[in-house]
Amino acid sequence: MPSHLDLNNPDTRQALLTEKLGQGPLVAKALAEEFGVSPDTIRRDLIALESIGLLKRVKGGALPVNLPAVPMHQRITQPESWLQRLPEVIDDLVHKADTLFLDGGVSVLHFAKALPRDFCGLAITPSPYVAIELQSKAIDTMLIGGKLHGLGGIACGADTVAQLQTCAADLCILGTCGLDPQFGLSADDLAEASVKRQMALNASKVIALSGVEKLHSRARHKVLSCEELDVLLTDATQEQCQTFLSKGVEVVYV
Repeated sequence: MPSHLDLNNPDTRQALLTEKLGQGPLVAKALAEEFGVSPDTIRRDLIALESIGLLKRVKGGALPVNLPAVPMHQRITQPESWLQRLPEVIDDLVHKADTLFLDGGVSVLHFAKALPRDFCGLAITPSPYVAIELQSKAIDTMLIGGKLHGLGGIACGADTVAQLQTCAADLCILGTCGLDPQFGLSADDLAEASVKRQMALNASKVIALSGVEKLHSRARHKVLSCEELDVLLTDATQEQCQTFLSKGVEVVYV
């Protein structure tokens, strides 16, 4: 840390803490030692950053809070680069599956794009974006209806959940807004979280797609605990995934 920084200045400390949020959880005791200040000082800094929505305080420190995603139609043209590598790993995941649940969002759309054209099972999705992509590959598709939400571009509501309750799948493919070892998989929108959870509950195996920037962070609404996940597809390193591996989640590095 540069020696010229005035760590007695709360603005300086909080700016540094904000930078550190991009690296994962904040541990109060370690930060107090690093900054040469008292734990109470760090606690006040965390309270200040929580008040403006940058983090969520937890016992012993804080976690970053993801800002709500922009609507699907705005994100679809700028996919993360790691999603282009999904075709390299998908065959091994889906070759024994007869039925898939496919969530919405950009990552799941790219999962649909990467599905082999000879996939001969049924794909069930509440996302018209995903359904159109599947249809273009002549994959048998069931589109679940309901009121369309802009964030993930999926149908939501009681009718949507009720339709999903009558379906079962071998695999459930979920996008993530946040994935934290303690809080689990989370979503920005409550209605979307309910749809995601229902698909997961009715599937034999749950696969989460998460870029490294969403790991060790949480969105507003919990979908599943990490113990309810089976597989994580990510561009993160093995070191960054240790806490998920310790919870029994299989990690596929993309």
